[in-house]
Amino acid sequence: MSSWTETFRGAVLASEYDPESSMNSRLYIERFDQATWFLLHGIGVSPRSIKKAGRRIAVVRQNFQYIRELRGGELVRVESGFIAVGRKHLRLLHRMFDVESGALIATSDVTAVQASLETGTTVTLPEDQAKSAEALTITDAKID
Repeated sequence: MSSWTETFRGAVLASEYDPESSMNSRLYIERFDQATWFLLHGIGVSPRSIKKAGRRIAVVRQNFQYIRELRGGELVRVESGFIAVGRKHLRLLHRMFDVESGALIATSDVTAVQASLETGTTVTLPEDQAKSAEALTITDAKID
């Protein structure tokens, strides 16, 4: 079992919030997407490497929980970890926090697969990536 990995750090910029000074919902998704790529980088997967391998990452399920709104000028941090590693899928969890207060802002629970660029079908995770993801698993749960 591993600890959480910091995968994003930033601020809510003036261009990112609405007239009420709340961060637009699409930006929560963008922050979580960026966090996903940094977590995947930790297991040897990057946009460049996945394309070179003739594959792509496909998110097949994503659930969001919004707990509190972020406001303009607030600092945000995302920490992430794998919660399940299957033969063909990875399940990961992101937690977004207000840096100054430490308050939990939002979560994103993601299930992703690798798919062939040629056929579009899912493929088995490379063994080295699966082992690296298992090393970054933040739970003791085991799945086949």
